[in-house]
Amino acid sequence: MKYLGEKSMSSFLSGFFHVCWYIVLAFAVIAGLVGSYLLFAPLNDPIIVKLAQCVNGNLQDKDWVAFKNLPLAVRLFFLPYFITVVVFTLKLMKKARYLFTNFKNNVVFNKINVVIISKISKLLIVFSILTFDFNSLVISVFLLMLCEIFKNGTALQEEHDLTV
Repeated sequence: MKYLGEKSMSSFLSGFFHVCWYIVLAFAVIAGLVGSYLLFAPLNDPIIVKLAQCVNGNLQDKDWVAFKNLPLAVRLFFLPYFITVVVFTLKLMKKARYLFTNFKNNVVFNKINVVIISKISKLLIVFSILTFDFNSLVISVFLLMLCEIFKNGTALQEEHDLTV
């Protein structure tokens, strides 16, 4: 299997991230609407009762009741957090799509890819801190190292292009 060029793994991943970006956007909009309704609706609302019966069978989940009993001002802090996580997810997917599109077009050792990998790793560091995900933090450190490899590879590619 080819890794670069047309009909390669990079081509597949470029398309995959393109489709996933729209799926995440659609789910984020739906989750934002449903979440906003759940945030403001009272605990005994008939729609919430039906939704709770569909999801886990009861409405008396301790975490849910504790969340609904929080003051509205405290519950409102969850909306910016949700929006921030979704925006970072969409940005990461868009940068990955750009990177794999370049790989699909056989543009590998290029300054643009170095910048894209650097931005992905920095976004991933912030994302891992926001979501408290240690695995994402480790991956972002590896991406920073990969960025340095691509930077050196780009310098070698430019030297090669000038000598040939």
